[in-house]
Amino acid sequence: MARLMAGGLGLSFRQLLEACKGSKFLDLELRDGILGGFALTPIGRMLRNNLKEEFRRGEPGMAVYEGSSGISLEKNLRFVQDTFATDLPFGITVEELFEDRTVSLYENYGFHLEGGSLLSCSYFVNPTMSMEFMYKAQRQRKIWWMRFACDPGRYFISDLRQDAESKVQSVAIKARFAGEEVALEQLELIPGSVMREEMGDFQVKIGKSSRKITPNVLRVRQCVELATLEVILDAFENSGTSSVRIHRKLAPYKCGIICLSEADPSQLEELRDLAKHLSNVLRKANITVLDCSSQNGSSERSLNKQLRHLDSIAVPYSLLLQEQSLQNGLFQLRSRDTTISETIHISDLPDYLLKIITS
Repeated sequence: MARLMAGGLGLSFRQLLEACKGSKFLDLELRDGILGGFALTPIGRMLRNNLKEEFRRGEPGMAVYEGSSGISLEKNLRFVQDTFATDLPFGITVEELFEDRTVSLYENYGFHLEGGSLLSCSYFVNPTMSMEFMYKAQRQRKIWWMRFACDPGRYFISDLRQDAESKVQSVAIKARFAGEEVALEQLELIPGSVMREEMGDFQVKIGKSSRKITPNVLRVRQCVELATLEVILDAFENSGTSSVRIHRKLAPYKCGIICLSEADPSQLEELRDLAKHLSNVLRKANITVLDCSSQNGSSERSLNKQLRHLDSIAVPYSLLLQEQSLQNGLFQLRSRDTTISETIHISDLPDYLLKIITS
């Protein structure tokens, strides 16, 4: 398996980008001081959408509501307050679309996007607990990135900065690639007094008393396209082009289905019918499936070719249906990361696959 390992082989950040450019996830143009021409393939867009969904989930035990970018923060707050019985802290996520913007990739290098989206989650917290909340949140965001990474050790939290006038405090979640530090997310703790223009006269009752306070706001921001690029960079620096190890929760397709018949062509047709049935079962369970049965042949060479294709687009699991599967209902479930297969029964689907994907 081809491995890039930028740190070990001394690859530059530009060489790492060149490797990603030749992938099945994106296209880009490398110029002096700027990364442009960024375009995600359909598989890359699926990865981006999975990232967005994971961001929106927030942290376990925290109430997070979906906001609208078409209305003000004040109106989003009013809607949440009127619709849900919520106490501090709680969060509101908003996705904002933008056009023709350049964001910083790393020092002295820009990332130009013709169009993209900015995800933000604003957490409303009691001012007396806001610093503790920020320290906890920045650790959780770092762990969030580490959870999905091939190399968890690349992520770190920048030094805390405070604006002397507004008292806004900020940190960034960063990652090291080929000797460069890339900023992935920004966290800002904003005093309620600074947020009055956005929040209006929004206040929250504290406990059972009638006293109301203006909450502080911890805002987490992420450029989705930059986050998607980072996930691909992490996978390519640590795995390579032949087997792209994107985390199973983020992988565009969770499972691929391959049929292999070495004898009777009519049995191959039956296997393809079984593959279609399994695809429908898994899709009903919200598991994205790539049915490769129509492209399959009967040779071992054909099987290896299709497994390499699934590995190259980061599919974490493959189902191999063979002639005996029609008689006994057994098939092989192959792991991309270990290349080890285990035998499971058709009755175990989709529960078993859901369990290992979500674990």
